[in-house]
Amino acid sequence: MEEDTMGNQHFYAPGYLRELADELIGKMNLSLDGLTIYTEAASGAYLLSPVLAAAAGASKVYAQTRNSRFGTAEKVMHDTRQLAVDSGVSECVEITDSRRLDWLAESDIITNSGFVRPIDRELVTALKETAVIPLMWETWEFRESDFDLAACKERGILVLGTVENREPCHLIPYCGFIALKLLFAIGFDGRPVLVLGNAPYPGGSIVSQLRGAGMEVVWFSAQPESDYRYSDLRAYFKKHGQRFGNIILAEHVYPGLLLGSSGYLDMETIKTVNPRVRIGLICGNVDADELKQSGLVYAPEQIAPFGFMSYQPYELGPRPVQLLYAAGLKVGEAMARARLAGLTVKEAAKKAIENSPAMDFKRGLAWL
Repeated sequence: MEEDTMGNQHFYAPGYLRELADELIGKMNLSLDGLTIYTEAASGAYLLSPVLAAAAGASKVYAQTRNSRFGTAEKVMHDTRQLAVDSGVSECVEITDSRRLDWLAESDIITNSGFVRPIDRELVTALKETAVIPLMWETWEFRESDFDLAACKERGILVLGTVENREPCHLIPYCGFIALKLLFAIGFDGRPVLVLGNAPYPGGSIVSQLRGAGMEVVWFSAQPESDYRYSDLRAYFKKHGQRFGNIILAEHVYPGLLLGSSGYLDMETIKTVNPRVRIGLICGNVDADELKQSGLVYAPEQIAPFGFMSYQPYELGPRPVQLLYAAGLKVGEAMARARLAGLTVKEAAKKAIENSPAMDFKRGLAWL
């Protein structure tokens, strides 16, 4: 059970999780009958993942886990097995605490979930030629550090992303929801909020939602849609920074250093102008060591490098996490059915894009 002080423990109750699985399976029209899935077993908002795949009819679900700062592999395995029993799918769920190449070789759909990564050459080489990998993110978020797309291309292993910005997987409102939760967690007193982040999301969508909630927001980005550009940030903060109660970082596209001595706004300037401003880190490039040593109030404590999220949708519970997971499985279902029917990789990519929330890569990485 997740630690919770706000009465949200029911989000992790077996009954709620199974109801959520059934709802999302229906929403996605997800049918994995006859397919074998290789995914992760994890804790908290991710606990449901292998059970959801099994509940969608998968003939076998192989789930890989490991120790992490969120919990031990032993506890994850126990909790996953118990939820599978409670949900009536225990016979088709198997769990391991290490990579199983033999399981991978059997699998039709391999998710890029955290404990399955990295999707490296060893993993890709183990797959059968009709296997597919749905990404539980949009393809512009692709990182070579944990995904060997070149190996997939060489072997003809079809990989597509999942569209997150429209139905049936409309996650954009959750950008604002996590920003609101983070603001209230670090302390929001009604003063203006400074948001750093590109459009359309997460930065732009967060600005829109905070303003819709009645907050005064000043928005900086590297794009013309914002109120000001990053290049104006230091001068603006020196003149107006004392007005702000919070700074929210929500930059997932532009890699430049936002906060740091060699970035757009340094910690000393922040401390000199407004030492009581509170900094919320959703994503963006920050000098983590400088921030930790600055004495400024910030959250969360764990600061992820650029390209990763420090404050994630799982802070809101399992629904946004599992909505994306179910959509990714739908992409996988469409790809796998097409490949098993004998379609070429390009034909299967086209069919999946037409019949699921699948997203192709851009330019030189695209399948079509």
